[in-house]
Amino acid sequence: MEITVLGAGSWGATLAALLFDNGHNVTLWEFDKKRAKDLQDRKIKPFKAGAHLHEGMVVTSGFDSFADSQAVLFAIPSQYMRSTCMLLKDNGISLHGKLIISATKGIENNTLLRMSEVINNVFRNVYNNIAVLSGPSHAEEVCRKIPTAVTSTAINIETAEKCRILFMNDFFRVYNQTDIIGVEIGAALKNVFAIASGIIDGLNYGDNTKAAIVTRGLRELTKIGVALGGKEETFYGLSGLGDLMVTCFSRHSRNRSVGQSIGEGKCLEDAEKCLGMVVEGVKNTISAYEVGKKLNIELPIINEVYEVLFKNKNPLEAVNGLMTRKSKHE
Repeated sequence: MEITVLGAGSWGATLAALLFDNGHNVTLWEFDKKRAKDLQDRKIKPFKAGAHLHEGMVVTSGFDSFADSQAVLFAIPSQYMRSTCMLLKDNGISLHGKLIISATKGIENNTLLRMSEVINNVFRNVYNNIAVLSGPSHAEEVCRKIPTAVTSTAINIETAEKCRILFMNDFFRVYNQTDIIGVEIGAALKNVFAIASGIIDGLNYGDNTKAAIVTRGLRELTKIGVALGGKEETFYGLSGLGDLMVTCFSRHSRNRSVGQSIGEGKCLEDAEKCLGMVVEGVKNTISAYEVGKKLNIELPIINEVYEVLFKNKNPLEAVNGLMTRKSKHE
């Protein structure tokens, strides 16, 4: 299949390489013209832990590949989803009739739309053709072909199946389902709890504390997801509990790393600067906080992370606030 992958960051480049290895004709699209040219000319590693790009893969900042592409995969930071879609549309690109895959995890600030909703909001009437690929899948491990399992979801099983067929191989196992709401909510909000887990690491607390964050975080995530129309069982699957576990415990997790720096005393700006990469959980904390207010749902961990990131609350005070809340049934 002819496929264009948007985003030559760690995840986009890794998925492009996987699709290329699966026998597809892949074009990797990069917004930055200078970086795109460098990647095309030198075929260097797009990120430190990655592999060199395949010689046969085209990297471009142009739009020619979209005309012939049968599938378009979004693997860009969530805060750039709308602007990227608008850029494509302004350059005459239509996604109608194509398989659209979102591997971007996030909820748009202000509108509180999921990524599939943002795509549909810009291109109109393409929702039936949108699949979401999500699950516990760090690029640093997928590029090394370490066994990984993820979920392909869409509002109809046929679209989910088309996505599954593209990606499935002997190290990348893909399951199907149709709860696109639950999958996208789980994918977006788990990053908030990863920041909380990193703060726990930075404060030198232990496994007990992190297990409490993950367990109670899953409860908060499920409450939001079900209230928004997701199925409860989805949050105990790969795109819920699976993704939550990997991002809260892994050394590869950007969100956990930023949280750790904050727990160690850095401000948010310095923590992000030290990491040097986009941290989805920061913006998604704002969205999670706003969703909680809108739905009038009690979300103590999300609220405390929001206070630490954006109201300069001391992380120790945040943990104390969680531990000294009024007692309740589990």
